[in-house]
Amino acid sequence: MNGEERERFHIWRDALIRTRAIAPLEFGMLQEAVAAVLGRPDAVSTMKRGGRPQILKYEDIELHFDGGRPGLFLVYSDSRMELSISAEPAEED
Repeated sequence: MNGEERERFHIWRDALIRTRAIAPLEFGMLQEAVAAVLGRPDAVSTMKRGGRPQILKYEDIELHFDGGRPGLFLVYSDSRMELSISAEPAEED
């Protein structure tokens, strides 16, 4: 990420932590659309499907793709905070 992209990412990340809302990202977004919003990822997974990485990593946030459906399906972090927001609602006990 360049400086402008990193600043945009930090604004998004801070809002994500406060609200647990992933906007302006949306579940189902393709990787190209995510990169248009957040910039180039810092790292990508070595696990690939169809030649594309299944995880894009931006600092301590992982964006997971290919959960049996096209596009973004999970926003996850276990670094400084525990965070797991998925397209599927959490099951209640």
